[in-house]
Amino acid sequence: MKKNIFWITIAAALISGISSCNSTTEKKTEAKTEKQEAYQCPMKCEGEKTYPQPGQCPSCNMELVKY
Repeated sequence: MKKNIFWITIAAALISGISSCNSTTEKKTEAKTEKQEAYQCPMKCEGEKTYPQPGQCPSCNMELVKY
């Protein structure tokens, strides 16, 4: 009886370990963040604030650069 419990515990640990090694969700989030572009004021007059599209900084009117 003790041997059965031991082997069931080992099998459960192996199965959970193998299933947790799946990294497809990591790859999906990396792909999404790579496609997004951010633009920022080169003078950083608004700190680390970024914008989704190019244009001019609302504070100093400088051209936003790719972040």
